[in-house]
Amino acid sequence: MENTSFLRRIDTVEKRMSERGIDCFLVFPSSTIKYLSGYSGKADERLLCLALFPNGDSFIIANKLYEPQVKDIPVKELILWNDGENAMELLFNALRKRGIEKSVIATDKSVPGMFLIPLYNAFPEADIRLGDSLVDDLRVYKDEDEMELMMTACRKAAEALKATIEKGRYWIGKTEAEFMGQLSLEMTNRGLTLPNMIVAVGANAAAPHHITGQTVIEEGKCLLVDFGGKFKNYSTDMTRTFHFGEPCDEFKKVYEIVLEANRLGKEAAREGNLLQDVDRAARGYITKMGYGEYFTHRTGHGIGIDGHEGPSAQEGELTPIKEGMAFSVEPGIYLPGKFGVRIEDQVLMTKTGARILHDFTRELIIIK
Repeated sequence: MENTSFLRRIDTVEKRMSERGIDCFLVFPSSTIKYLSGYSGKADERLLCLALFPNGDSFIIANKLYEPQVKDIPVKELILWNDGENAMELLFNALRKRGIEKSVIATDKSVPGMFLIPLYNAFPEADIRLGDSLVDDLRVYKDEDEMELMMTACRKAAEALKATIEKGRYWIGKTEAEFMGQLSLEMTNRGLTLPNMIVAVGANAAAPHHITGQTVIEEGKCLLVDFGGKFKNYSTDMTRTFHFGEPCDEFKKVYEIVLEANRLGKEAAREGNLLQDVDRAARGYITKMGYGEYFTHRTGHGIGIDGHEGPSAQEGELTPIKEGMAFSVEPGIYLPGKFGVRIEDQVLMTKTGARILHDFTRELIIIK
């Protein structure tokens, strides 16, 4: 993504700061700093902070180790420090130089306590508050560059799953963790970073957030695969449920119900509707078919830089569906002690309507 995009985003936030009486916005390694600057490093014990001001006198402070990653961030000043220096004092001095003593200081929600508490102590007369409202609503509506990155992420994810599941009966006798490792490799080979997933066999799939472990993939059991990763900071999130050997009639019935709920949820994803309408469409059908109590989570969540971000497709979410929004549609039915089925697609609202970003088949794949 070009620096002009980040400059535009920073400029928008600085204007909002001026309108809302916020004198300084401190952003630490997080999805917020990714959105504003493109920096994608993880938080650690070394101080790294982007500081924005309404007058544009922005700076970033970072350990010299990270100079290659931060030197092109579009700010007025780059402050580098070496191990052994007091980085917090360097930050405080830079803030004092800009008159931040009795000011309104906003921070993003990810600021670690090891940095936040010293900030409170250094500026006891400042009004320190959360500043997520400066950015979060901007992130809901993706621009063309963001849309393209998400499309690419989803295409690569589908390719990775196809390459993994095509091994077929090779997986019988292997563990959930082994499947996860192979799928992670296929994702990494295609340029997707930070692969994460739930791989659940049989009754484990009845726990929507099962922790992947050493359960063995067996004939006669389902395999639920919910996985995501990032392409240049933008996320893909997808779930498919497979079956090894011929499934029982109950599994087939449940699968078809979830498949139809997935279709209805996506059908409700159109401008003029609210996000809760997506949930009502999917949940209403599952409830009508007698399995409402076994659909135990929201129908979807926002997706962007974070794999899970707001707003969500759930009851009570009155956000209108508009161009630029991206969210999942992932109904599921979970029968304790038996099996679970979830089918998840990523939806992107474009000028021409909803675009489904995953082209991997939703029809039941039975591996014989």
